Amino acid sequence: MELTQDAGESDEAFEDRKLESYDEAFVGPHAISQAMLFNNHPTGKALASERMDAMMGPGGIQACGNAQNCVAVCPKEIPLTTSIARAGRAATVHMVKKWFEK
Repeated sequence: MELTQDAGESDEAFEDRKLESYDEAFVGPHAISQAMLFNNHPTGKALASERMDAMMGPGGIQACGNAQNCVAVCPKEIPLTTSIARAGRAATVHMVKKWFEK
């Protein structure tokens, strides 16, 4: 997430706004991977649409910067970027389906 300082905004106000935005930002790779796991499970498919809507909302998949820091620090060596990529594709498919349903 990149923020720019508004004209006339003090450095202190900009830092406060930046920290507030970061608090509302990215849900994290663990949540995206867990949502994808649930969406792929037969009993979890019932709420898959709701999960996809949540992942496409503020702080969802689009907030991932693809820096792959999550893979570097994951103690279980889970391929998080793979599941994030799958979630991104699933989000695109979900959005197109929703668009054609209208």
